[in-house]
Amino acid sequence: MEFLAKYKPKKLKSVIYKLFKRLITGLVLALLWDRFLNAQKRFLMAEHAFFIFGVVFFALAWVNYLKIDGLKIHYLNENKKKAGRKKPKTGFLIDYAEEEPSPLDSTDSEYDEAEETKTSFVANLLTGICFILPSLFFSVFL
Repeated sequence: MEFLAKYKPKKLKSVIYKLFKRLITGLVLALLWDRFLNAQKRFLMAEHAFFIFGVVFFALAWVNYLKIDGLKIHYLNENKKKAGRKKPKTGFLIDYAEEEPSPLDSTDSEYDEAEETKTSFVANLLTGICFILPSLFFSVFL
């Protein structure tokens, strides 16, 4: 892919941010699984929960790959209405009424939808690898 060959620092930064968010989310869910669903400690968290979350992130990467390849899911986006900017009801802060709000995560807002999908694909793929490798290690050596 030309996307992987032409990394710019902002794209790499966006991939690292998404990777970190997904890793933390997966780890928190794995810890919750270990605490509440695996209360009798029959299964190793690193073996079973990590494998499940790795498969989930690989499935998300596959969906992103299909989007990159041109798959459109029309029925999910038909009922979405784009929210327009509402005018303030009061006259306060009138000096800032015409300014565009600055996004909190400026690295994600600078890309079009195709580049956003590509960064999500790479982040999901790397997150899936980060979860599958410890799972395979613990299933083989323990």
